[in-house]
Amino acid sequence: MSTQDSAVALLLEGLRSSRSQEVWAEFLGQYSSVIFETCRYSTSDEDQAGDCFLFACEQLSKNGFRRLLRFRPAGSAAFSTWLRVVVRNLCLDWRRKEFGRPRLFRSIAQLPPLEAEVYRCHFEKGLSLEDTLVSLRPAFPGLTLERLAAAEGQIQASLSSRQHWLRSTQKLQRQSMSQESNIGVMEAPANDPADPHPNQELALASREQEHQLWIALQKLTKPERLLIRLRFEQSLTLEEIARLTAASDAQWIHRQIAAILEKLRKNMT
Repeated sequence: MSTQDSAVALLLEGLRSSRSQEVWAEFLGQYSSVIFETCRYSTSDEDQAGDCFLFACEQLSKNGFRRLLRFRPAGSAAFSTWLRVVVRNLCLDWRRKEFGRPRLFRSIAQLPPLEAEVYRCHFEKGLSLEDTLVSLRPAFPGLTLERLAAAEGQIQASLSSRQHWLRSTQKLQRQSMSQESNIGVMEAPANDPADPHPNQELALASREQEHQLWIALQKLTKPERLLIRLRFEQSLTLEEIARLTAASDAQWIHRQIAAILEKLRKNMT
């Protein structure tokens, strides 16, 4: 067993123990970025991505971490790959809960499991065949690009010309809505052209500050780093962090983060 597999096995064992909440905080510290990136990939809206992230974490911790404990370190898939597949499915659950389950064409609903997953990844989400292969291989060991291409051909053949037209119309509508939601997000152009020769002293000072911050962050405990990441990297509210970490209330989280920031300031002086 590799070092990474051993670390994952220890993590899962900790989730089964009386230290489960402490280990859950360690898990979030290591994998919250993987979970959030997967959630953000499922929607172009940052607020929705945050809601989806919170939903996914709540589901992962539900019923004594039942979903996470299904992972087998000795299996063929790496834990991070397996986790992305699990979270992607949770993102679908979240979308169904928030926006309702989209109705599938009858011909698609009757497809075998592999073809149905190819339709979801390649046709609905727009993944390339290569990305679809990476996404589905953990669930379908031995899957190849040739098999995916055959599944794609079977799906294409199962759709009528009217269904092809409906799919293209729905795709255009989604693209239009996505473009409208991004209007005004782009930064306004500056009045003055950017200096092609930036101040080297300012650049050096900025890098030095970043280095000092990195050193100060390493001096924090894992639970402290987790709170900083959830608040400032994932942009969760105090209430969301309290719910996610099983803290007493949002005010307690506020006091903890204030104390951590003060510790960072002292470590950087």
